[in-house]
Amino acid sequence: MGKCVFCNQSAGIFRKKHKECEEKFESGSQNILELIKRGIKDGLSKTLLEEEIKTISLSSHLSEDHVSSLYAQGYDDVLAQFMEDNLLSLEEEELLKGFIKNHDLSNEVLDVNGGVEKTLQAVLLRNLTEGVIPEKPGQNIVGLLPFNLQKSEKLLWLFQDVDYSEVRTKTEYVGGSQGVSIRIAKGVYYRTSAFKGRPVQTENLHFIGNGTVGITTKHIYFKSTMKSFRIAYSKIVTMDPYEDGIGITKDGVRAKPQIFKGLDGWFTYNAIANLNQF
Repeated sequence: MGKCVFCNQSAGIFRKKHKECEEKFESGSQNILELIKRGIKDGLSKTLLEEEIKTISLSSHLSEDHVSSLYAQGYDDVLAQFMEDNLLSLEEEELLKGFIKNHDLSNEVLDVNGGVEKTLQAVLLRNLTEGVIPEKPGQNIVGLLPFNLQKSEKLLWLFQDVDYSEVRTKTEYVGGSQGVSIRIAKGVYYRTSAFKGRPVQTENLHFIGNGTVGITTKHIYFKSTMKSFRIAYSKIVTMDPYEDGIGITKDGVRAKPQIFKGLDGWFTYNAIANLNQF
């Protein structure tokens, strides 16, 4: 006899859950999620919110770990609503910060999906759009920086585990196989049309290495065991943001796109675009 994964009671032969238990679980999860989102936007007290969550959890067979995941999801959902206009206002930031403080929530609970990090990035972008350069990075950076910053240059954000690639052009010659062979000397021939082929160029993404990317007030830095460099924002001609990265093309006749994968493309693009205005 199998046991129900929700209530731990007998579920019958070849069964792992009761339909009614599953319905309670789904309904309870949705109710708690909506309660958390209302708690953030309306500033519900810790006591009131926790009492209601506890009551729903007990009747819906919800574990503490599952409730913690609902806190993270609720935070992410509200943040996404606040960011629909692409900016996090000061009032919206205070609501999020107040919720975290009043309910003693840790980053380990809320940042499962990167919600807290996204909030810090949004605050930094708001400051930049208002012409304000933060005195220190929004992150808690431990250890020495792998970059040698210039005088008066400030680090604003650090990305770890970023894949760096370059677009390379490969030229091949096709055709040119026909022609008349003229004998020049014994054992030596010259084919008259041997070099009438046409060049064909193809572009490929060539992986260089994995490393650290730094966003500063003046440059974007990259450091790896294979290659290290910095690019001044004033030298960037084009930027192509991706969901998980960004492509940058510098000024220069032969410049090819440089691709950084493993960072937040939305944040990096907007940060560089705003910093280039200073």
